Amino acid sequence: MRATGRLRIAGLLPLTWVGVARPVDADEPVSAREPHLMSETAEITSVVDAFDDSDPFDLNLLIGFSQSWKHANIRRETQIAQPGLATGGFIPATENIARYSSTISTLLVGADVGIYRDLALVLRLPVILNWSQSLGDLNGSQAVDAQLLQDPTGAPLFAVPFSSPRRSGVDYVAAGIDWAIYNQQRDPTKATWVVGVEGRFALGAPLRACNANPPPGIATCPDPVTGQNREAGISRGVESIIVKSVWSRRFGYVEPYTGFWAQADFPNGNSALGMWDPTQNIERTPPLLGSVALGLEVVPYERREQFQRMSADFHFKGTYHSPGRDYSELFDALGSSQAPSLRTPAPAGYTANPNAGPPSVADPASERVYFTGATEEQAYGSFSLSAAATWQAGAYVKFTVGSAITYAQPHLVTAADSCNSSITDPAQAGPCRGTLNGQSVVAGAPNPDHRDVIDLPGRRFSVDDTTVVDLYVMGIVMF
Repeated sequence: MRATGRLRIAGLLPLTWVGVARPVDADEPVSAREPHLMSETAEITSVVDAFDDSDPFDLNLLIGFSQSWKHANIRRETQIAQPGLATGGFIPATENIARYSSTISTLLVGADVGIYRDLALVLRLPVILNWSQSLGDLNGSQAVDAQLLQDPTGAPLFAVPFSSPRRSGVDYVAAGIDWAIYNQQRDPTKATWVVGVEGRFALGAPLRACNANPPPGIATCPDPVTGQNREAGISRGVESIIVKSVWSRRFGYVEPYTGFWAQADFPNGNSALGMWDPTQNIERTPPLLGSVALGLEVVPYERREQFQRMSADFHFKGTYHSPGRDYSELFDALGSSQAPSLRTPAPAGYTANPNAGPPSVADPASERVYFTGATEEQAYGSFSLSAAATWQAGAYVKFTVGSAITYAQPHLVTAADSCNSSITDPAQAGPCRGTLNGQSVVAGAPNPDHRDVIDLPGRRFSVDDTTVVDLYVMGIVMF
């Protein structure tokens, strides 16, 4: 947005927000000892522009660095008899499996290009410098993991401790448009309202399940079909669309804001989320994300004549993650497993039996669906608190430093249904049939993504006590 001076901002974290109240002119009179007020909007609603008065073109170039630490507890349901505690006749979900840890270092480069008044092109390219993951002991879990992690053949699903290989590279490139429909700088009677749409396009090699310390004779990143080694990959392998709507309103030294955003992902065919796409009506989309945030920017210091400004930003954000197929904390451990219960492919379809025997059998002409490590996750919510400080040192340079802490609700990470109930054709039912009052009943068609050893009640894995801590710094040059 165009204003007196050349104040611009580009955010490192994707947020969307709102504000209401009485119209106020930011240039209201102040005493000689008070800082001079400027009229720029909150950083979250600031949009570079072009063809504005004597400033025909605006360009922001930014570079930043972020460090993220994630920790979570992995647990599993069990039907194992526990003398004095449980008989094995019901399903307790208290078995400790592992402590998950992840560290990600990211370099962010980008640009904001003014197109017209309050209309900007936004470009981002996050480069992952290092991503390391591991599973460690959780309150003595290693002592009992051998029993808790066996499949029906006695083979281990995975072992703890477990380490993933270090990954680096580019996940995606992003391009979007931000438009300030209303701008308090131009019309003090209205709050600033910014809408935007962003597209993210997978760029790096897709993620593949890997074990940094595989058993002898096993590849680090084994192909599910051939067992040959592959590149570990870095990209989620999805194309994404993100839409947002943000409102803010300046009152003297403070500017509250709020807004919403939504994200939808569409997996590529060569990703672990999209490979071996069954021909049946199976829902395999990644989770949809919907977020709302409330925040407040405080501006304790502004000097219009020197183009200087200091601001502090505080906000709360809540996000809903719908059920969907995704890369969980166990993606590498389960996806690289050599247990027969996970390595054996499932038929994509069933057909009527032409011979004597079961009325529905695996279709020999159907695709065989291999397990890639991607699993069906349960819906959950995540909540974050963030704080950031921004210092504009002059007309052409700005610095931002910030942090955030996020908590995610406990949820199942292996929860694929065994049958697709939307299909009622008896010929396609396979094992998804039973009897009711002596009559055969079709429960649907087998889900080829389902694996009994991890998806049946009593065998499912869950994640809880998840916390993520983020720190970031950003430098912005404004032309």
